[in-house]
Amino acid sequence: MIKNPILLDFPLPIQTKRLLIRPMMPGDGKQMFDAIQESRTILQEWMDWVDNVKSPEDSESTAREFYAKFILRQEFTFVILREGNLIGTCNLHHIRWNIPAAAIGYWCRVREQGNGYIREGIPALTKYAFHALKFKRITILADDANTKSTSIPETLNFNLETTSKGLLAKPNTDELRLGRLYVRFDAEGLEDWETKW
Repeated sequence: MIKNPILLDFPLPIQTKRLLIRPMMPGDGKQMFDAIQESRTILQEWMDWVDNVKSPEDSESTAREFYAKFILRQEFTFVILREGNLIGTCNLHHIRWNIPAAAIGYWCRVREQGNGYIREGIPALTKYAFHALKFKRITILADDANTKSTSIPETLNFNLETTSKGLLAKPNTDELRLGRLYVRFDAEGLEDWETKW
């Protein structure tokens, strides 16, 4: 159990063979908005927050809110950069410091999909969560119909803990979706990707 997480210090950024993963910060709004605009149609199918981001100002406001949550150790939202260009985001959310445990979320902008960046970034984030942050349980929740998303925990040998209707809802509807909840309790066997922090 971690009693006062706001006092935690940990190393950053996370680096892999091709990527730099760092906290989302003030000033990231424009790049983030461009990535969302490019990917909006696909993101709207799976994520309900997309419709709230209507302008670069909305995106910058969100970036600052995420940075504040990062400082407070309430949620860790990262940008994924390739040669300075924002290709997506990933995060550790639903944090429970009493265990400690968290869930991982991620998305990649459309033009960068198919290059294996999420497949490289998420094992790095998972290792970071277990080793630098000392989490003991990491989960990934994905829509059963979102095969690109479910392929990540399956490829990374997360265990399928449960499949259940109602773990997710279809964005902007009352329709319950079939969710797949994956879990890991350590970073054993994850590909290295020259990960460091």
